[in-house]
Amino acid sequence: MIKKIHIQSLKSIKDLTVHCQKMNLIVGTNSSGKSTFLQSILLEAQNSENKVGLNGHLAKIGDFNEAHNYSSNRSEPIRIEIWSTNNKHFFVEFKQDNSSKNGYSVEKSTYADNEILDKNLPDKYSGIPNIYGTHIRYLSAGRLGAQEVYLKNLTVSDDFGINGEFAVGYLQEHEDDTLQTELLQDVKNFGDSLSGQTNYWLSRILGNTAMKTINIAKTNFVQILYNTNPNTFNQDALYCRPINVGSGVSYLISILIECLTSADDDVIIIENPEIHLHPKAQSELCKFFYFISQTGRQIFIETHSDHIFNGLRAGIAREDFHQEDISVNFFVMKDGITQCNPIKFGEFGRVYGENKQLTLEDLFDQFELDLDEMMGL
Repeated sequence: MIKKIHIQSLKSIKDLTVHCQKMNLIVGTNSSGKSTFLQSILLEAQNSENKVGLNGHLAKIGDFNEAHNYSSNRSEPIRIEIWSTNNKHFFVEFKQDNSSKNGYSVEKSTYADNEILDKNLPDKYSGIPNIYGTHIRYLSAGRLGAQEVYLKNLTVSDDFGINGEFAVGYLQEHEDDTLQTELLQDVKNFGDSLSGQTNYWLSRILGNTAMKTINIAKTNFVQILYNTNPNTFNQDALYCRPINVGSGVSYLISILIECLTSADDDVIIIENPEIHLHPKAQSELCKFFYFISQTGRQIFIETHSDHIFNGLRAGIAREDFHQEDISVNFFVMKDGITQCNPIKFGEFGRVYGENKQLTLEDLFDQFELDLDEMMGL
């Protein structure tokens, strides 16, 4: 698990340290540095095995001058350091080097042990980005919505793609796989398989929703169908195409598959999981993320959803969630530089920031501002 991240001279971030927990919520206004923070993890991951640089499978952020913080001295490298809970300390540096083809050089290492740990990983992790043994699963905000058919991944890797393009294909191929015990819910009604547990969470988050997958013979495609009428779940003919159900179902399915198929110690990064979901569904999704974070996985969520934010507040207030397992970081721009205000929740969900130099303005307060305006206050 990632314990701490330090970022230097990357885009809007000049010098920033963020402490991490099992579940990490990254919030803030647009262009405040949230995506840059997540990109720092992705840059470290995509340079774990080979020196890919600033533009790889997970993150593409341009040339050195574009990626370098404008207020930092050009001689200072872009540097990302990650500390893990197993006492490993990793770093990757990008230094300006005009003699290099890309205009910069890449250096990477681990302080605790100079042996690259991923050499001895099981074959099932082949091709999956990692930070020296910590496997990274990433779903971007551009993930696929409703599709008539979905591609199978014909490579040896179980990588679902950053847009979740292979997630449904994996579900179809592995639908009968038994999940790890800690991931199971309501086995009596839904069983212990990947498809059964996916249906459990679909039904819990969206209410009375079930899915089934179909392999399209002699093609590289699969199909997924949905049913929102519990009285007809056993009638195959009444399942319909994704385009004929709410858009949120299609954006949610890859999230569920990504999380339920993850392994112990995986790091799961998801951007804007709330896309096309009703507020009630967003609140239930928050419970799903917390549940996953309690099973040995670590989650990073970038969100603009006050319902996910308030879902954490409510969970802590009810004492269903443990605050020590949750990190909420409010990213703000101050004088053109990204700064971070760690958020804590007090009694009855009261919100306060640990960085006293920063205000909580724009921290999901628009509802109150609009209400005050309507009341003439």
